[in-house]
Amino acid sequence: MPTWNGTAVGMPEPDVVTPSVIWSSRILVTGASGFVGRRLVRALRSNVLTGTLLAAHGPGAAIDDDGSTALDLTDAAAVARVVHDFEPEAIVHLAAFSSVGLGAGNADQVWSSNFDATRAVAAAARALGRSRGVPVRLIFASTAEVYGTGFNDGPRTEDSPLAPASTYARSKAACEYLLRDMAGEGLDVTALRLFNHTGPGQAENFVVPALAAQLARLKPGGKGSIRVGNLDACRDFTDVEDVIDAYLAVLSRPPKTPGMSVYNVGSGRLLRVGAILDALIAHHAGTVEVIQDPARMRPSDVPETQGVFDAFATTYGWQPKRDFKQTIFDIYHHEVRRHNGS
Repeated sequence: MPTWNGTAVGMPEPDVVTPSVIWSSRILVTGASGFVGRRLVRALRSNVLTGTLLAAHGPGAAIDDDGSTALDLTDAAAVARVVHDFEPEAIVHLAAFSSVGLGAGNADQVWSSNFDATRAVAAAARALGRSRGVPVRLIFASTAEVYGTGFNDGPRTEDSPLAPASTYARSKAACEYLLRDMAGEGLDVTALRLFNHTGPGQAENFVVPALAAQLARLKPGGKGSIRVGNLDACRDFTDVEDVIDAYLAVLSRPPKTPGMSVYNVGSGRLLRVGAILDALIAHHAGTVEVIQDPARMRPSDVPETQGVFDAFATTYGWQPKRDFKQTIFDIYHHEVRRHNGS
């Protein structure tokens, strides 16, 4: 088993690039109020982007930013107007219904938020690219969930067959097929199949903040019980700030080939969920009873989700840099502050 913060398994040792120049000078980011989106927008504005940024968020999102716009991505006409008027050179499409668990009972919303919205964004981008004779670049946030039960056959490469096992995963796989058909004249697509990534502020329907939040509600050092799902599952975890660096790396270089490219993005570091819980309990420093809850078990769980990340590392000079022990520490203390007002 790889160490918590050791060199990523199976990944080459490229020259790590810290982007100082973004290839596109006009960038549209969807899902700008989300867990990843708000960090990416902040990074683009504060560090590297010298051009113009438009941050698009859902109509009901709470955001205080005069450089943003509310946009219903399922309204194709509205999306077309925004893209036509702003004329982005690149679009980072992050907006999605991203919870596997919640998606199981909300199929209509998942497919509308994921597939319909992606089709609207891609169609608007392609129309703009065709009208001006220069392709618009679409960077699409896909997921390692598209490999699904294929993980049972070993580490997945970008050429491995897709076997999505959830509503969310099927919607993302369908988006990839759609984008492959649409890519070409007027549209270049870079799809990132992102493995698990986490950090402070992620919603409680994701595993690490879900565990941390339960402990935080006990108060530091307090006794009590928490309810858990499958602690034996092993997942490839990356700090969300490393994922932000991955997006910046993509934006720092023009696409190598026209059409569509797909890359796995992850740490190469498998961690058992139970080991993460042990680390969280150590930070809590109290006596905790751990209760297995059948309601928290996923019917489609696979033992390990292991990927091969050579293509992305080689193409973009990216490697994860953050110590995941620190990530766990930060998530725990974020939840303590959130629940206890300190």
